[in-house]
Amino acid sequence: MLVPKTKKIFNQLFSIQLFIIWSLGTYASWLLNAVDMLPAIISGLLFWLLLIYIGYKNRNLASPPRFYWFGLLQLIACWSIFPLFKSIRYGLYQENFDAILYKLDKLLWFGKSLPEWSISIQSGLLSELLAFCYFSFYFLIIGSALFFFFIRQPTHTNNYFFGLMLMYFWGFIGYFSIPAAGPYAAFPIDFTYPVHTGAMTLFLTGLVDKGITGMDVFPSLHTGITIYIVGFYYFSGYRKIAYCLFPIAMGLILATVYLHYHYGIDVICGALLALFVLYFTCKNNKVIYGTHL
Repeated sequence: MLVPKTKKIFNQLFSIQLFIIWSLGTYASWLLNAVDMLPAIISGLLFWLLLIYIGYKNRNLASPPRFYWFGLLQLIACWSIFPLFKSIRYGLYQENFDAILYKLDKLLWFGKSLPEWSISIQSGLLSELLAFCYFSFYFLIIGSALFFFFIRQPTHTNNYFFGLMLMYFWGFIGYFSIPAAGPYAAFPIDFTYPVHTGAMTLFLTGLVDKGITGMDVFPSLHTGITIYIVGFYYFSGYRKIAYCLFPIAMGLILATVYLHYHYGIDVICGALLALFVLYFTCKNNKVIYGTHL
């Protein structure tokens, strides 16, 4: 069974990882003279320092901080630092694995990558619907984080954020190990982008263009975190919520390849990561209860 000390060690490792990202991102931003990264540099440092302060104040405890807002603070720090991946990619990294991922995807999906297969089903209405589903990803995270924050059920709250941070921790390792930009950016000749000129599709395209980092493709955290959140609702007993979210989740996962942001192999690895984290979190932390709501 997972012991509280293990969570404390993980929180320390996650804080170290965030600091590495912040340090590399700050240095790369300086090399690139990327003044637009100043908000991420400043806010990321402030939230990271707050995490360290809390850890220091609770250093003699046998378990990590049990404040209900600790996990929420980790998420805010994570999101604050995340934009610095863009500076890291263009200021420090020369490696690019898009060609390898594209080739592997073709081998996996019988001669065509999964995004290529999705071209045959493109339509205006479907593009608008899937763009909406993809955009809902951010609300899915924020909504579930606030839900488990405000229910203040210790087991559910602590385990939800622990699993969510595990998703980001391993996802960030994937970003560093196998940096890639995605089909639409790496192979513009093969993939028309945007896939449609509808209002929602173009709105999403604008947001993605501002937030894309150039190395946040493998594994697909859009896929993994979506599966993790819906799965955690289900296994922790909030099954009505899980059932309601399921159609949007399926649309969101399909959107990752339909909109040409991810290769099929990214989706598979993101899903496997989510299943591993769900198994690890739910089995070892005993969060399976009766149905709620």
